[in-house]
Amino acid sequence: MPNDARASFSTSEIVRVLEIFGIGGLSSLSKLEAGSRRAPKLVAACASGNYLLKRRELQGAQIDVVRYTSRVHQYALRQGVPCARLMTTIEGEPLLIEGPFVYEVQEFVQGHRYTHRHDQAAAAGAALARFHTAMVGFEGARASAPPSYCRNPRVHLALQKLESSTADASRRALCSSLAARYERAATHAWPALACVTHSDYHPGNVLLDGARVVAIIDFDSARVAPVVSDLANAALQFGVPPIVGNDPSTWEPRFNEHCLRALVRGYRGERTAPKGTSDAIAPLMIQAAIQEVVNSVAKKGAFGSIDGWSMMAYVDRKTRWIEESSSAIATLCKP
Repeated sequence: MPNDARASFSTSEIVRVLEIFGIGGLSSLSKLEAGSRRAPKLVAACASGNYLLKRRELQGAQIDVVRYTSRVHQYALRQGVPCARLMTTIEGEPLLIEGPFVYEVQEFVQGHRYTHRHDQAAAAGAALARFHTAMVGFEGARASAPPSYCRNPRVHLALQKLESSTADASRRALCSSLAARYERAATHAWPALACVTHSDYHPGNVLLDGARVVAIIDFDSARVAPVVSDLANAALQFGVPPIVGNDPSTWEPRFNEHCLRALVRGYRGERTAPKGTSDAIAPLMIQAAIQEVVNSVAKKGAFGSIDGWSMMAYVDRKTRWIEESSSAIATLCKP
């Protein structure tokens, strides 16, 4: 069985790392149980302010990826994109590498989470547009970037694995339904215009103060990809209505059309979207929704703490709704 225990820091490790980053006067610590369990995070209250400390495990050439995403973060900050200030070591480095670990320290940004308000969705769309505009001049390619959710062959492999793992006819039909819908969505064209994208732009990675974005966080997935793929995933994530409970069978497959429209219009208010964007949103939303869940369930048998097959049934209902509503979604996304 996999070990699901969340990794943690030792007190001496925390003090040592902060000192290397030139930060002293530690007064209190608060754990942040968010993101990967293998990448612990905490907030350190110090004499000079509050800081977010993050540790990741290094594997092979992954250090090149970490350096790349750190450069993306630094470049976005210099271009005026709202994001946390990265601290540097006393040698001026934004990363500390010790043994199998890499550490990052950044100023802790106090903000609130998305509460499904259309003005917040509009602000999130505008902030994403500003990020894309800022990154046009960024130079450098990410090493070993995994496939995006668009036309990702791993989705079909994951569904084949899940289908072969069960003799239950309804579950096998569910796999076939998702595979066919993913394939139909993948046949649609989308604008090829590309730049560095965030690639994980969802409400958990956008901090707000009312209807103002105070920080975009977590650039770990940043890579060069079609601009519209970032926008479509944001529309998927910010357009979902509030979810109550842990039983996907009770969740509505529909979207909050006001928030979906507000996000895309917020984006268009800051940046001209490529021709064909409106028609591409729904097919890309379908691919993003299926890829996010199917790959996790095939690997772990669950989606977080939620039963894998129940979550797949919900995604089947949700993507069927998107597919049937694709024309209406395209109309909502037009200027």
